[in-house]
Amino acid sequence: MRTDAVTARYVEALFGLGVKSANLDTIKSDVDRLAASLARPGVLQLVLHPAKPRAIRRAAVEEGLAGASDVTRNFVDLLFDKRREGVLAGFGEAFRQRLLQASGVVEGVVSSARPLGSGELAELTVSLGSRLGKEVRLKNEIDPSLVAGIRVIVDSRMIDCSVSGRLIGIKRRMMNAALPH
Repeated sequence: MRTDAVTARYVEALFGLGVKSANLDTIKSDVDRLAASLARPGVLQLVLHPAKPRAIRRAAVEEGLAGASDVTRNFVDLLFDKRREGVLAGFGEAFRQRLLQASGVVEGVVSSARPLGSGELAELTVSLGSRLGKEVRLKNEIDPSLVAGIRVIVDSRMIDCSVSGRLIGIKRRMMNAALPH
């Protein structure tokens, strides 16, 4: 998931506050609880609805803030004061991604024509981890259009070892080849 620049700045600010106050685990659980509350049907739409009064929109997030630390509560208040409620839409996932980044972990997707076994996925995880110098967590998705092979997207990189990817590469080279006169 791509995070917009505004959300990224706010995530970085809250993450920095958590590190500075040695309160990161508490803030993480607060953010998880708030994200789960916002994921309930209709809650996020209410929070982001421009015609609703601020007090009603702020009250909609109160259940997710039950038992939250002062840092998290003040942070959400700041978002409402600055009219940045939209940041809450992707905040939970963006914060989770920032935590992974801080711990040197990257997530990726392995697309394959058939389900990969746990041994194959583990071998690929170890290989990519040593290549990237980070811990890698992979999720397998089935894509029959690949015909055979795999396509891995991890750490903003794509490694295409699929038959369809190779066929596309051959086609591109053939189309760009100079014709003899």
